[in-house]
Amino acid sequence: MKRVIYLLGIFLIALNFSSCNPESLTDEVAPLACCGEGEEIPPPPPPPDPDPNDPPGGTGG
Repeated sequence: MKRVIYLLGIFLIALNFSSCNPESLTDEVAPLACCGEGEEIPPPPPPPDPDPNDPPGGTGG
């Protein structure tokens, strides 16, 4: 009985190592422009106007 448990344990460990096939999540990596390289990065859009029905300071929550 111990032999069956040991063999099953070894089989599961071997299955764990052999079943992992890492794959690339992206096909190609595009480098980002940094420190003045390439195109100029546009500024983010302005925040939306506050809703006039909201109390000043938020909802208190």
